[in-house]
Amino acid sequence: MNIRDLPHKKITEMTVEEILTERKIYEDIVHNCKYETPKDIEDLFEAYTMLIWKHKQVGYVPMFYFDGLQEERDGGDNLSGAAHVILDTLRALARTPDLDVVFEEIHCTGDPENGFRFGQVVWNDASTVDGIGPNGPGAGLGYEPREDLEMCECWVEMIEGRWRMAREASIRSNQAYARVLK
Repeated sequence: MNIRDLPHKKITEMTVEEILTERKIYEDIVHNCKYETPKDIEDLFEAYTMLIWKHKQVGYVPMFYFDGLQEERDGGDNLSGAAHVILDTLRALARTPDLDVVFEEIHCTGDPENGFRFGQVVWNDASTVDGIGPNGPGAGLGYEPREDLEMCECWVEMIEGRWRMAREASIRSNQAYARVLK
């Protein structure tokens, strides 16, 4: 099955059976990637992103993020290492438990000898209904379609015998993020 052929539903709209079936498809892609072609990497990181953000499988973060990674973000809210990425991810998920990532595009270049470089554009569909933030319960605010756009570029290289993100640079719609989550 092509990853883009999966029906698009928020996790809060899915049955338990649908959740488990979709999660298994993503897990199979992540665990069986051959790292041979740019298409392999596109599918891998789309599945990996969905496991972490849609299916709340934050334990997958250290699979590709490692302590030496520096994620450069617009606005200077940079992240350093897997533990920092996990904390940032958990905070965002706590505030928006119904978060759904919608892929606009992902594209990759490279090869197994020189590494891969991919870019992706996603937007988040989420609300703070039932969420909890640093100042208490969420205000019930949500994103409009395509309001919270995120774009990132990642360099994937063989590091310490494993394929890892060597570097990540990202930007997002900070006004929308601040409006909903702050």
